[in-house]
Amino acid sequence: MTKRTILTALAAGGMLALTACGSDSAEDAEASGEVGSETLAALVEEHEQLSTTAEILGDTGLQNVFDGNAPYTIFAPTDDAFDALDIPLDGEEAQAARVAILREHIVPGFLTRDDIVGAIESGGGSVEMQTMGSNTLTFSEDGGTLLVASSDGTEARVAGAVMSGANGSVFPIDGVLKSTDEPG
Repeated sequence: MTKRTILTALAAGGMLALTACGSDSAEDAEASGEVGSETLAALVEEHEQLSTTAEILGDTGLQNVFDGNAPYTIFAPTDDAFDALDIPLDGEEAQAARVAILREHIVPGFLTRDDIVGAIESGGGSVEMQTMGSNTLTFSEDGGTLLVASSDGTEARVAGAVMSGANGSVFPIDGVLKSTDEPG
């Protein structure tokens, strides 16, 4: 078995364990246990609860990064999570803050739910991963729910089905994770 085949099999297994939250083409692929051919940018764009993340990607030019070939895993805050945030996200002056916020939610590499759960089990109940920013995310499980905590103690839960595409995975989460190094 090739490395790509093993990763594809792991991704498919992880997606079967989660429930679908819509009927988008990406989510249809997920429900059938397939890794979709869409890019991360397309997966975010298609998800009805990630419109704020999609808007930030487009406004800041990050969409081009996630349309590329490099693999990433995005822990994408839902629209409700952004609505609860007390940092302004509108206007040109907030562009740097928007990029900084998203950078703290991105991990290099193509990770599936099974990859993270396996690392949690091997790590004695939790596992840490460095983001593309200055944040360290700590993952754990509570009754089958995947939890993620920021280095500043902010916590979120995976809030919906994980979507896997051609260049990575998107995990919708119910909170915005902020590093202690970030203002606000």
